[in-house]
Amino acid sequence: MKTKDLILMSLRNLNRRKLRTFLTVLGVVIGSISIIMMISLGFGMTDSTKKQLASAGSLTQIDIYPANRYGGMDEEDGKKKKTDKVAKLDDASVEKLKKIPHVEAVLATEQFEAQINVKNLQGYASIIGVDPVEYAKFDIRLDSGRMLQEGDVNQVVMGRDVLRWLSNPQRPRMGASQQEERDPLTTKMFLTLNQAGGYDPDGKINEANKPKQKYQIEAVGVFRDDDYENNYYIVMPIDYLRKMKKDAKKLQAGNRQNGYNDYMFGGRQDKENKYNNIKVKVDNVDNVQKVQEQIEAMGLKPHSLNDILVEINNSSKTQRLILGGIGAVSLLVAAIGISNTMVMSIYERTKEIGVMKVIGASVSDIKKMFLTESAFIGLLGGLVGIVLSYAISALINYLGVKYGFAANMSGGGFSPDFDPSQLKMSIIPAWLALASLVFSALIGIVSGYFPAKKATKLSALEAMRQN
Repeated sequence: MKTKDLILMSLRNLNRRKLRTFLTVLGVVIGSISIIMMISLGFGMTDSTKKQLASAGSLTQIDIYPANRYGGMDEEDGKKKKTDKVAKLDDASVEKLKKIPHVEAVLATEQFEAQINVKNLQGYASIIGVDPVEYAKFDIRLDSGRMLQEGDVNQVVMGRDVLRWLSNPQRPRMGASQQEERDPLTTKMFLTLNQAGGYDPDGKINEANKPKQKYQIEAVGVFRDDDYENNYYIVMPIDYLRKMKKDAKKLQAGNRQNGYNDYMFGGRQDKENKYNNIKVKVDNVDNVQKVQEQIEAMGLKPHSLNDILVEINNSSKTQRLILGGIGAVSLLVAAIGISNTMVMSIYERTKEIGVMKVIGASVSDIKKMFLTESAFIGLLGGLVGIVLSYAISALINYLGVKYGFAANMSGGGFSPDFDPSQLKMSIIPAWLALASLVFSALIGIVSGYFPAKKATKLSALEAMRQN
């Protein structure tokens, strides 16, 4: 029998029993929708969480912080023991990091504590020294101004919160809400090395305690208020910060006898590590895990948002399997319905089968006819199921954005300017739709296999005797 004739005959047989075919196809449609939508919700949850992490920071950035010289400390029988050695954060480590494949930039930072003075106000300031050229390669968000540039000396980029928490030592401390809002770009600021502030507890200036080594700084850029990682810091060229640290060491040596401690001049320095932190930028989020593994092999301890992302992906796989399994139950019920339909069809078409055998139809042709019919049921159900799944998915995403369900599903925590329309509760990848279509067709073929086999075993003579 020709393939064309086989297809046309199968379609005519299905068309003769419209209601039964419709109900059987409907079962496959429901099964397809169930499995697609369940899995798509799993993808939606994962995608929303990824967007939440991305709004909190860059997914392609790896941070390396100092560790104990010999790694962590493990407890064993009540005693502490040294674990694996770790590398230092120094220039040698920076050069090695730059040679790792997929690394776009390496930023080594030094940190320093100083006092910031604006007129009669003062406060504490955490200062980070960076290489302006490398710093510009990272995903830094500015509210106004520009990034640091090569050639900058005392120029800085800072957050508004640094100025919001200044206070007058001669008055009761004011909260940030009581402060006059200042634009760092137009505010004249000074840094001093001693945190005593030049005042006695009663608010009078003490000449012996005047601010030492006054440094004027110029803000050229301001971090966005939602950049929680940087908004309490002042970032300056690392050479200028090192100059301040060098001056601080001299003051430490000459003023300890006057009652000053190390923290009045920037804090004790880490003698094991030259840098307080090293940031590594990777070219693509898919390569972050590989780069982290190579960094760990160097003896360093990397941390990134990708660590959380890996855990999310692992847990989401389990979620999708569970949700897919729930949806598959509906498809299993549909498979039983297809088998039932084909068995009933055999009993109703026994004489037809006998006639086909008598006129020369082969066993293979009869089997193919019934398998083609069941495959068409699965294929048609799968196609309709895919179309309806996309429609339902679009409706869920619309309602999710309109009523905030999508943000709640991911736990919230997005930056204030995050566009909620980017969130999707349901995501149907093209491969999922294609896989569902193929799976539905296979379900139809498998469900129709045993009824088709049963049809081939019917005796032609007995079949002809049926009324």
